Amino acid sequence: MRIKAYLFQNFAQVFFPIFLVLFFVASVVILIRIAGVTAVVKITFFELLLLYLYTLPTMLFFVIPLSFFVACVISLSRLSFDYELSVLFALGMPPVKIVKIFLPIALLVSFTLLLISLVLTPLSDVAYRHFLETRKNSININLQAGEFGQRLGNWLVYAQENNQKPNSYKNLVLLTFAKEGGLIVAKEASLRNNEGIMEALLEEGKIYRENKDYLERVDFEALILRNDIGGLEDSKMGVLAYWEQAFFPNERQKKTQRNFALFVLISLLPLIGLFYLPWLGIKNPRYQKNYVIMQAMVVVGGFYALVYLGATYFPFVALGVLPPLWFFIGYFGYKKFISRYY
Repeated sequence: MRIKAYLFQNFAQVFFPIFLVLFFVASVVILIRIAGVTAVVKITFFELLLLYLYTLPTMLFFVIPLSFFVACVISLSRLSFDYELSVLFALGMPPVKIVKIFLPIALLVSFTLLLISLVLTPLSDVAYRHFLETRKNSININLQAGEFGQRLGNWLVYAQENNQKPNSYKNLVLLTFAKEGGLIVAKEASLRNNEGIMEALLEEGKIYRENKDYLERVDFEALILRNDIGGLEDSKMGVLAYWEQAFFPNERQKKTQRNFALFVLISLLPLIGLFYLPWLGIKNPRYQKNYVIMQAMVVVGGFYALVYLGATYFPFVALGVLPPLWFFIGYFGYKKFISRYY
């Protein structure tokens, strides 16, 4: 019991600093990504904070397993180079005891990761997309005169100058590459909110579009463009409905299959990687050098690469093949390099 408490204490001393550093770095990256949203819609500080909270489950999902694995390996290597593990082995404790000690916490971490990835992440993803679609359909579009690359729904938009009225523009050009799209030029344009749907009222303009073998031009005095709000249909989607998309044909099937396989496989890393902990962490301080951090990052990087490739191209095959394969490799390394010597 004292040995278990001692190992957990050393683990905690390493885990929390690593977790906080990775969490801070991930938060900065997420905030930079969210800041890019302001190029499309206007959001307040509290709305930016809300978007950050929506991305929190995904961020925790990728930070926790990496922190757990690296912290376990580093804590064991510290005990090795302080000769404390050598003393325990000399007193008759087998290395497999370390695996048994870390098994409960690995189960807890894997269960937490499955809960975050399969329950919280779909809900936050739907809420995040719903928020953006709602803001795009509001009147708070961040459309700047004289700037290229701006979007209004599926349209690329260029406005030459602002009009005196709010949300009103002069000499507007819209371009879309959709099947029934084309190029629209209008002298006047104003944005308005019609029962929650954003509309663009264009005046005195022309439409240019391809019609079989010739270019068609349509002159108009007034034209109303309504933003596509199809993304709002998923706003009430539950967890089961979200993952059901992986099992029947739809436009998000491949992406959902990839996410499902990726989430499950990474959630299992603490369990199927248990034998990597003594393999990488237990060292002979007299004959071996401490390259533990580099070795741990290589192993985790290799696992993530296999997970990404498997989830992208063979999601359900990867779910059945990769966990036992990764566990067997770790067990083989443990038996060959650790168990036979300690």
